[in-house]
Amino acid sequence: MTDVEPAAGGAHDPLWHDWEAPPRLPASPVLHLEGFDGPMGVLLDLAERQRIDFGRMSILDLAEQFVAAMARLADQVTLEQRADWLVLATRLVLLRSRLLFPNSPEAAAEAEQDAAGELRRLDDLATMRAAGIWLQQRPQLGLDVFVRRPPSIPREGGYVALMEACLVVLRGREGRPEETPLYRPAIPDLWRVVDALARIQTLLAEYPAGGDLAAFLPPVAEKATDRPLRARAAVASTFLAGLELAREGSLTLAQDVPFRELQLGGAPSSLGEGVAASTAAA
Repeated sequence: MTDVEPAAGGAHDPLWHDWEAPPRLPASPVLHLEGFDGPMGVLLDLAERQRIDFGRMSILDLAEQFVAAMARLADQVTLEQRADWLVLATRLVLLRSRLLFPNSPEAAAEAEQDAAGELRRLDDLATMRAAGIWLQQRPQLGLDVFVRRPPSIPREGGYVALMEACLVVLRGREGRPEETPLYRPAIPDLWRVVDALARIQTLLAEYPAGGDLAAFLPPVAEKATDRPLRARAAVASTFLAGLELAREGSLTLAQDVPFRELQLGGAPSSLGEGVAASTAAA
């Protein structure tokens, strides 16, 4: 450490003593009290939230240390910041006075209500600060993002376009430019749900007992180039058709073991009619 010459006026300020560069000024005066050692703002926050035994601390020591800090930092701190420090000290003194005179239950209840209101105010203040920080980080119109405006068409261009349109109308269809062909993707000829519904209803009319899902699939040509695609489409369409018929009550779906074959059968009423018809024929 190198020795630093005392400040003008002959006063030896311990704040700047034995420092090559002056330290950063504190956000609030540092207090050294019984049970607490730190900034005054932290003490106020702990006292308001009842996280520290503020009643055991000496209000006289607090006042003397605050006055000494204000006098020591008067030349380094702005007037606005010193005013904020004075508000902090006033709130600490007010809290300490309420702790000294809780003589009646009414006063204690009022003090608890005031403390709860102060806690709500602090929570609202923290929420507003968080919202302000979030809004400040959002892209701002005109600085970070810009509105894309359509190009303005001059009136001369509008007149020219009108004359060209009139010429096209006068020339007739032969003078009009050819229309641009629309893109229409080719839809493959796959097994659809409508086809599956018709096939299931036809097979159930002949065989009311039904069978597994594979019995209701349509035949797929062995030499088809897109045979895997057609097979998957047939299974999906047949499965969806079975679900739709089961929802309507036209058939029943059953599966004894998960991930095994799905059984499709006629509705209970149709099964009864089929059994009755077989008995009558016999």
